[in-house]
Amino acid sequence: MKKVLLSFAVLTMAMSLMTACSSDDDDDAPVMKPVDVSNGMFLVGSGNKKAGIDGNVSYIDYTKGTSIANVFQAANGKSVGKTANYITAYGSKLYIVVDGEATIWVCDKQTLKIVKQISTTQLLGEADGVSPRAAIGYEGKLYLTCYGASTTGGAGIVAAIDTISFAKQQTFAVGSYPNGLTICNGYLFVTNSDYGNGVKPSLSKIDLKSGAVSEIKDAVITNPMEILTAGDAVYYLDYGTYDENWNQTGAGVRKVTLDGKVSKVVDGTSMCSDGKKIYTVNAPYGGSGINYNIYDTTTGATTSWEPSDIFSPAVIAADPVTGNVFIVSYQKNPDTGYAGYALPSYTNQYDASGKFVKRYDNTATGPISVVFNTHTEYVKQ
Repeated sequence: MKKVLLSFAVLTMAMSLMTACSSDDDDDAPVMKPVDVSNGMFLVGSGNKKAGIDGNVSYIDYTKGTSIANVFQAANGKSVGKTANYITAYGSKLYIVVDGEATIWVCDKQTLKIVKQISTTQLLGEADGVSPRAAIGYEGKLYLTCYGASTTGGAGIVAAIDTISFAKQQTFAVGSYPNGLTICNGYLFVTNSDYGNGVKPSLSKIDLKSGAVSEIKDAVITNPMEILTAGDAVYYLDYGTYDENWNQTGAGVRKVTLDGKVSKVVDGTSMCSDGKKIYTVNAPYGGSGINYNIYDTTTGATTSWEPSDIFSPAVIAADPVTGNVFIVSYQKNPDTGYAGYALPSYTNQYDASGKFVKRYDNTATGPISVVFNTHTEYVKQ
């Protein structure tokens, strides 16, 4: 039988009608099954300050096989601002974090129309609201990291914002120069990068029930940046250290258990996860060669991977619904032969087995962050 897709509203109405029917009618009622669907991918670019290019948002539409540049500007008639650095989705909204403007754009996920512009310095104060970095939605709140007082030697800030009223709910003092954040089993984990200084890098662990904040320190924590949850553990990307010539060493993925134990997993300078596997790119600055690995969080096994047609990888992302992996790459600058940081990027799609699927051109300039356009539909079995 052909599957019939129903919206949640229609499903609710149908269920209310069925309660008024006889038991015979109930026996004939269709059984509805929720199905996760992914239609596309939003990609934020930080722009290029030297070339005078603002932050930007692109969209890749799987259903049409197309990529569209500057969708935020097209929807709203204005630039996203200087140095956009993060995008996340929660409910029906997108949240775009713009470091250079101390701004969070709240947009409708379907139309990209602006719902609210949040000034983090107005919301949190001129000191605490400096340099918003990343955000995540959870139980009706948007949790946001800001460098805040880290810039003057104090603690960084995590703020909780109501996703309906957009009012500040709570603030938490964390470590030095906080960046990424993730939620695991009721705890919010935060990477405190210390701006790469290597003096006081750490992770903060916030108990979202009690509000208690604890700090995790370990010798292998040197420059923690991105962080995610896969399975029952947290994994963060450590950028490692840089010498006087900016040669990068020691970058990789670290596993953090709920009791605060930290261990090395796999080398890498970029990472992503579909919830079960962690995909990495290892392209250390100043190094030679690039390699790609897949770490299985259930078995602990690491395998290598060789995606085709990547010139200079910038972002890697895994679709949590389809398992497809996307690598966003800088173009080759025809004048210099090096990565064209001021040129639009391109994005390659691979299936879960690593087979090339499609290339999308004219994606974000200065690509830095990705979120997938997922939702739940209900089908009749």
